[in-house]
Amino acid sequence: MLVITRKNGQKIMINDNIEITIVEAKNGSCKVAIKADKDVKIYREEIYLQIKLANLVGTNAKVSAVDSVNDLIKGGTVFNDKNPEKSGTDEILVDDKKTRSIRINKK
Repeated sequence: MLVITRKNGQKIMINDNIEITIVEAKNGSCKVAIKADKDVKIYREEIYLQIKLANLVGTNAKVSAVDSVNDLIKGGTVFNDKNPEKSGTDEILVDDKKTRSIRINKK
């Protein structure tokens, strides 16, 4: 992870097509403006996680597993949503003071 310091009005460039501008930073909060091509999908983390969860439901995952994932997501921060060691399986790792994980087998 790259961590950099920017002042109000300064920009961060990602590739040639994404420009992030610091609009306002004060009192532990930061407003950013993101300029990107229309084909670049940009989501807040909580919306992205809801989309991922809806996609898992759509792949015929067991309801109890989806409920467990939803509970984990509400309680912490997702670190990784892919399990490269097991094909056809998504793994969601959540840190909420106790690292827990759940695997959802896609059929």
